[in-house]
Amino acid sequence: MMREKGNVLSRIKIPVFSMFIISLIVFLGCGILNFPKVLKPIEGNIMFRIHEGYEHYDSIGEPGIMLSMETKKIYPCCNWLIKSGIAIHGNKILIYISGIYVPKICLTALGPATSESSLDISNGEYLLEFPFGPVTDIYNLIITNSYIKVTKVESHFTEPEFNLYRRYPSNSFVYLCGTTTETSWICEDFLDTLLNRITLEEFQFPDSGRICYPCSSGGCYYEMPAKYFYYENEEDFEQAGEILKSYTVDVLGQYSGVEISLINWKNEKYYSWQF
Repeated sequence: MMREKGNVLSRIKIPVFSMFIISLIVFLGCGILNFPKVLKPIEGNIMFRIHEGYEHYDSIGEPGIMLSMETKKIYPCCNWLIKSGIAIHGNKILIYISGIYVPKICLTALGPATSESSLDISNGEYLLEFPFGPVTDIYNLIITNSYIKVTKVESHFTEPEFNLYRRYPSNSFVYLCGTTTETSWICEDFLDTLLNRITLEEFQFPDSGRICYPCSSGGCYYEMPAKYFYYENEEDFEQAGEILKSYTVDVLGQYSGVEISLINWKNEKYYSWQF
């Protein structure tokens, strides 16, 4: 019996080299590779944007002023980072860029190197500078309650993604609705249901500038133009979520391909597909 057991084990034993090959295939299948940690030089221009954002994708709270950057150059890994530092002296903001940080692990999907940082600044006028070697890119930055404006003074290796950004109004939310062509009536029907239950004030952003909210639910055959509303208190937005939940159960359950979203200025979200 002992000899038979030993023979069985010998038959299922896998050579060390084969184990290595299998492990490598699994690792590559997960889209992960090992790279040595290095700092590469900047190649090409860097796009940046000054906007409002949140600490994490799912963070709940009032938005803060953010600096986001990405290279125009596309790299073999989507997790490479722009290494930078920020110094704020009065009304001057200095962004020091030292290179492209290559982490040890590579997520094997093409993409730019990126960076996102919080800017601890309030409303006012600032000088935004990007010193890099012998050159310094300079912009005027104006921040008000309703917008953020960037104006070029001198530029060599940076570009603003947009010059004017519309900020989140307090106590506001966006209504997004996407459906099939046959069920487009649902968008107006749910909106009527919502307006009959809660006191809301519709508003529109000015035509110029990048709007803070998303403009569509994405991927549907019919997309209702985004609609923006003010509400009186936080309980109203919670009630809007409950109304969407009931509507999803009572009406949307009979149809497929329908997506309704309510997203407010504090990054609180209600999605029809959650229910």
